[in-house]
Amino acid sequence: MNKVPAPTLARPLTSPSSTPVDQGEFRNFFKVETYPSGSIIYRPGDSADRIYLLRSGRVRLLRPGPNVNDPGAEESVHALLRPGDLFGEIMRPPDATMEEIAVTQGETEVWSIEGGDLRSLVEARPPLALEIIRGLSDRSRSLRRRVNALTFKEVPARLAEALLSLGETHGERCPHGGEIDLRGITQQDLADLVGASRSFVSTLINEMKRDGLLGNVGRVLCIKNQRELRRLAAKDRI
Repeated sequence: MNKVPAPTLARPLTSPSSTPVDQGEFRNFFKVETYPSGSIIYRPGDSADRIYLLRSGRVRLLRPGPNVNDPGAEESVHALLRPGDLFGEIMRPPDATMEEIAVTQGETEVWSIEGGDLRSLVEARPPLALEIIRGLSDRSRSLRRRVNALTFKEVPARLAEALLSLGETHGERCPHGGEIDLRGITQQDLADLVGASRSFVSTLINEMKRDGLLGNVGRVLCIKNQRELRRLAAKDRI
């Protein structure tokens, strides 16, 4: 399994401090599972009538290659998920199947619930529906930004925007003098997310390192100058 993707839903469901899920109110409604790194949660053709909540670890959502029946078909990252993200499908017609692959990165805890049970839960607790709608709106905005970047920006600007977005969602404070560490994010992930070849993205990253925008500690990529990355990300095609 080489690469990964993902949507962002209802982060308030798992806010570390005060959410009902954390207090155990909803836990009994969910199936709780832990996965070792590299496990497939679902794949194309699996039933789509289930929603998943990432509680810990990371999940990559992968878009299959042209031939989903070919084990060697190339896959590409569709999204990178963090704890608090919802993924899967909740508004598909009966008998719909999944169209992506969900793969764990690191040991991962996932809660899941079938569509019918979720609908009953939402009917009984309307505030939960508001959180899901808020999450869907966040996901929609994220997808619009990505489409706009692919349409109106050159690859360097798209890469800068992707780095800033990943810094917000997956970044950790850098203890080595930088600003944000991007642990577990590969150059292939970045290439998939910005719609470019890995070799071109590698060249751009080296240029950004030379210009002081990025650095690295071992294999960990570090954002060193968010202000300059924002300036680069704001550039549209001429």
